Amino acid sequence: MIYIVGILLILIGILIFRTINFSKDEEIYEVIYDNSQVDKDEVVKKLQEAIKIKTISNSDYSKTDFSEFKKFINLLKINFPNIHKEMERTIINDYSLVFKWKGKKQDKKPGMIMAHIDVVPIEKGTLDDWDEEPFSGAIKDGYIYGRGTMDIKIHLITVMQACETLIDEGFMPERDLYLCFGHDEEVGGQEGAAKIVEYFKKKNIKFDYVLDEGGVVSSGVISAVKKPIALIGVAEKGYCNLKINIKAVGGHASTPPKNTSLGLVSKVICALEKKKIKMYLPEATKTMIKSLALHMNFVNKLIIANLWIFKGLFIKMFGKPGTNGEALLRTTIAPTMANASMEPNVLPQVSSFTVNCRILQEYSGNQLLSHINKKCKGLDYNIDILRMDEPSQVSDSKSEVFRTISGVILGIYDDVAIIPYLMVAGTDSYKFESLSENVFRFTPYYVEKDDIKRIHGTNERNSVENVVNCVRFFTTLIKNY
Repeated sequence: MIYIVGILLILIGILIFRTINFSKDEEIYEVIYDNSQVDKDEVVKKLQEAIKIKTISNSDYSKTDFSEFKKFINLLKINFPNIHKEMERTIINDYSLVFKWKGKKQDKKPGMIMAHIDVVPIEKGTLDDWDEEPFSGAIKDGYIYGRGTMDIKIHLITVMQACETLIDEGFMPERDLYLCFGHDEEVGGQEGAAKIVEYFKKKNIKFDYVLDEGGVVSSGVISAVKKPIALIGVAEKGYCNLKINIKAVGGHASTPPKNTSLGLVSKVICALEKKKIKMYLPEATKTMIKSLALHMNFVNKLIIANLWIFKGLFIKMFGKPGTNGEALLRTTIAPTMANASMEPNVLPQVSSFTVNCRILQEYSGNQLLSHINKKCKGLDYNIDILRMDEPSQVSDSKSEVFRTISGVILGIYDDVAIIPYLMVAGTDSYKFESLSENVFRFTPYYVEKDDIKRIHGTNERNSVENVVNCVRFFTTLIKNY
């Protein structure tokens, strides 16, 4: 008995020792302040004008109104004359834009700041739910309303405003700076960002860093962390769309077989939802969790500092079904569409369903296909791969550019927790991995937890204060890196 108590005391001592030392590992970032003046009225007016142009992308490109994109390109030319005079502009594939701002030192790798021009449509039947017309850019109670106020015209317009102002002040960056704006990110980016990548590959240009849209500054998203957190995306999950087609007996619905093809589809969907891909803790998620733990109470720190013994418990607690935690611990499969017979009284010979999958780091598209094949075993089926993007690389959160981004955030938002973030959503930035080792995803505005659902949703809006802070962020970043 004494022997067992002794072992327990030693174990407790080890756990506490590791927790105390873990708490000492908090990153210290040099806070970067900048007192640049921002013309609030001017930049807000420019964002309002940008919101009014309906640059809605569609996965069926024949349904996209590209005249709106031409209007948007012309608007930028009118509203940012300094940029169009000082920078070299290249139009890629008719509607995407690349601006090059020549820097002082040509021996340094250039930097890149990205955004996208397109926005998602308004869901049918929801227009009357908006407090303000979604393409009005109207201001109400200190908020600008409309598609693109959060995703992501605010990013595009404020980085342009930062550059416009710096040029007016006679500033010249230390290294070349590229601004790159794709026109179809919301539907995959194959005609925009992908073509921009081809352009740079032909010119053999690589980048010191790439900064795209991504995480934001927010509070309440992690209940155990009381202070606001700044989520800087260092990676994103892979993206995959699959269509599974299942054959069965057709004919007249008056004499149905044991299972129609639609019934078999239902069985496979239920099997996928019942037996999910196993949860695990990849390094990208582990890094994020450890950064969060530094701002949690002692018990949470104890668990996360000692994952060597508590990993199973942590995964069970953190990965509750339907939560962001679960999405950070497994490859997800979401059935989203189904199709069967064209008439109520006809048995479908072929039924199909589509799944949207997000592939976690350290997993692969082939493993995902293997998992789905097992659920379809014994059926007459085939799988169409509509899109398959593997998980992104993980950028270094210890790098100089990450530390600079962090310092600029702290100079604007003061007491926030800097968190290297694994994004479960997708961006265009993963396409640029062949051009840079430092690909980061961050949009410099503050949003409350309950407002996050407005992205792609009803009443998308952003505060006037956020518009000003975004300009300050980009101005400070460009000056200091």
